[in-house]
Amino acid sequence: MTVESAKLIAASIIGTRLDYCNSLLYGSTAQNIDRLQRVQNTLVRIMLQKPCSASATELRRELHWLPISQRIEYKLAAITFKTKQSGLPGYLYDRLHDY
Repeated sequence: MTVESAKLIAASIIGTRLDYCNSLLYGSTAQNIDRLQRVQNTLVRIMLQKPCSASATELRRELHWLPISQRIEYKLAAITFKTKQSGLPGYLYDRLHDY
């Protein structure tokens, strides 16, 4: 296995763990979001083999990753759009109302 393959697998596994049920954190305290942000920052530094002093913001941009708070908002927007377009699942569609 190449180093690039290992990085890709690590990013996939940890990225899915960060995204799993993160929409439940919408409206949560900044402290909870900051905890997940620190995990993501550590992951990006490990993947790119950079020191702790490297800017996590610049490294995330290099990988085209959104910060945790924006990932949560994006996920909710994507679920809402797909539900509005397809009407499925019904239990969500019934709760969505246009302004």
